[in-house]
Amino acid sequence: MKLLKNTILMLISLFMLCSATVNADQIPNPAAEQKKAIDQMHHKLHDDQAAFKAKEKQALKELNEMTIREDVKMEDVNAKIDELMAAKTQIMYLRYGHLVEMRAILTDEQKVGYDKGVLARSKVK
Repeated sequence: MKLLKNTILMLISLFMLCSATVNADQIPNPAAEQKKAIDQMHHKLHDDQAAFKAKEKQALKELNEMTIREDVKMEDVNAKIDELMAAKTQIMYLRYGHLVEMRAILTDEQKVGYDKGVLARSKVK
């Protein structure tokens, strides 16, 4: 039960950490080529994450349905958690790769605000 509780808390934390993305409108004074590059990167991120988000959603649905069954086995619950976390891991790899890629196209002045926004995600909400 403790493992399940810890996993749920971790999922909530990951969701909060990943829920916001930085878009071109949040970059101060983006040049036209920066805006175009940012929009393209966001589109690619969205496309790349789609399959993993679908797996994540399905695994979480199955996990919730599984845990209310009378005959549930903890090894099945744990396997489903592993499946859910594998999808979440791939999403995190893509998301943080995207953040690094985004930062690489910014000027030093733009990085200050961008970095503050990224660090603000670490705060407990």
